[in-house]
Amino acid sequence: MKKYKIVSLGLISIAATGVLAACGTQSSTPSSTRYIQYSLNSDLLTLDSSLASDVNSIDTLLNVQAGLVRFDKNAHVENDLAKSISLSKDGLTYTVILKPQLKWSNGEKLTAKDFVYGWQRTIDPKTGSEYATALSPVANAKDILDGKKPVSSLGIKAQGEDKLIITLASQTPYFEKLMTEQAFYPLNQKFVEKEGKYYGTTSDKTLYDGAFMFAKGTKGWTGSNKIFTLIKNPNYYDKKSVKARGITYQVISDMATAAQLYKQGKLDVAILDTPTLIAANKANKGFTVLPSPRTDTIEYNQSGTVPALKNTKIREAFNLATNRQGLLNTAAPSYTVLKTATPNGLDKAPNGQDFATYAAQPYTYDAKKAAALFKEGLKELGKTTLSLTLEGDSDDAFHKAAVDYLKQNFEKDLPGLTINENLVPKAQRLKDATNQNFQIILSSWGADYNEPSDYLINFITDSTMNDGKVNNLAFDQAYKSATTLPDVNDPEKRYADYKAAEKALYEQSNIDPIDTQAKSLLLNPKLKGVSKVNSAMIYDLTHASLTK
Repeated sequence: MKKYKIVSLGLISIAATGVLAACGTQSSTPSSTRYIQYSLNSDLLTLDSSLASDVNSIDTLLNVQAGLVRFDKNAHVENDLAKSISLSKDGLTYTVILKPQLKWSNGEKLTAKDFVYGWQRTIDPKTGSEYATALSPVANAKDILDGKKPVSSLGIKAQGEDKLIITLASQTPYFEKLMTEQAFYPLNQKFVEKEGKYYGTTSDKTLYDGAFMFAKGTKGWTGSNKIFTLIKNPNYYDKKSVKARGITYQVISDMATAAQLYKQGKLDVAILDTPTLIAANKANKGFTVLPSPRTDTIEYNQSGTVPALKNTKIREAFNLATNRQGLLNTAAPSYTVLKTATPNGLDKAPNGQDFATYAAQPYTYDAKKAAALFKEGLKELGKTTLSLTLEGDSDDAFHKAAVDYLKQNFEKDLPGLTINENLVPKAQRLKDATNQNFQIILSSWGADYNEPSDYLINFITDSTMNDGKVNNLAFDQAYKSATTLPDVNDPEKRYADYKAAEKALYEQSNIDPIDTQAKSLLLNPKLKGVSKVNSAMIYDLTHASLTK
């Protein structure tokens, strides 16, 4: 999904001198007493958990909000605000008991009704949440999204202040993993309705139930500032286990600057986003490469507004003209070529294989066949030439290099094609994708949980995350079989269905998978309590600390 929600530090404009000034005293401050120093790759877009869909907003919410469950540093689900969770024998009803004396950051009691309101607000079509589809397993969710039932019919009910009854539409073995997502966080109805459309637009217009909260005023997030601070939440239920004094985030324009700040002791994490930076920093203390369940994928606008991209031969020609390994050799040697919609290393199939290996499709680079298919597609369209726009992020080093490479790659191998580059800030690219305001777009997707449905759900015909408006009946049928009875309870059949779904996407050339990312970074060896399992989890600082 747009998800994890995973990774990337660094880019959007802030003068290097401003960053240095902001951090100037950190290098002389003992590690155990100073704030943890993190950087982000672009501005926060929102603190509204119903609306957050970009990496930086979601990763920041990890530290200031809490749900029923969360991933621990080993990427295993553990209870958070839930004291206990039990499942009925038929696998359809969860009974949740909340931990006692939960509070919001303003001191108000957090109760079961806050979860009911939060989930209902996210699923409500009026909210416009991209993550609304994540609640699909909950009873009546799909009918609510289709406008057939009221939000009050959603299968979550409060029984008193500390008990929740959650009813599913069908058995969903991975539902607890799903509930780690921000779409499942509770919300304080009184506070949200008081702030109205301004809720989550600044840190002072947001309420918190996590380990940290934003500092007040200009030290917090004003909606546009480049440096902001998190402090301990005194009302967090497990505040005794929060070891960090606080966290300072900076938005940094240049990863070379970030690496320099790291070496000066003024940043605790610096992402190395180019081959040159990686080579220059391999010998530095703290250099590491972490797996990243995050993909880069080319999406085609198949809504009908771009007639050429409704043509399967044209899309297949693009897929065949994509020199994936050549691109990675040039722009990201640590990334790996991807042959599924789902990233390498995300999950294992029942036979023990990595799912991306088990479900791999024959995506390949074949310039000769690509040119022939492109010519056939043009003939079917009554054209001899074609001009299309390829959009990517202007504030992401890989995106910029990839768009340049792909333009040359495509124009060389597909005679008659002109590619126009459109590099825009990430925030704009996300809006354009959501609104189908693109022709061809390079999308980066991060995992919310380690199960194939997390990615495949993006391409269901009626998914709120189906930016390319993929409409593939065979895919829809395979996904439905995987996520409903009887196959959902039979791992062999469920994963075979997921593989069939991957095959359906390949056969219709609905998407063009490029790579699975890996993060080369400098990580302060004194920073403890963050995950080394994957680069997504280094952003959860709930139990992080700086040793002396």
